[in-house]
Amino acid sequence: MLLVIVVLTFVRFFGPNNGYTTLHSGRHGYSLQMATTPAAQEKGLGNRDAMPADSGMLFVFPNEASRCFWMKDMRFPLDIIWTNKDKKVVYVQPEVSPSTYPDDFCPSPPAQYVIELNAGEARRAGIRAGETLTF
Repeated sequence: MLLVIVVLTFVRFFGPNNGYTTLHSGRHGYSLQMATTPAAQEKGLGNRDAMPADSGMLFVFPNEASRCFWMKDMRFPLDIIWTNKDKKVVYVQPEVSPSTYPDDFCPSPPAQYVIELNAGEARRAGIRAGETLTF
């Protein structure tokens, strides 16, 4: 029995769902795929035709710094949300179109986390600078 508990605990914390977290903002929840490696961060949501509703991507960096994002290989518009180490929103760039590539978006406040949601979701969820998110 103890072996079963150990295996289930291992699967829970190190299994396939380990790459996701949930963003909570008010009454809205989003399943976020986590991009934690440089390769995953460079690819981001590129080369996908769409993203399911109430989904997104969370880019996790080791520290706060200026974080630039672009729409390379994107096929649908996004809202991009930058947060500091305390998960406080420092900047929101809404409705970023794939046609903006090769422009990049580099807000001046340093960020440790960046969230990409389907375009319009930040407004719908009331996400704005100054709000602290839970994820």
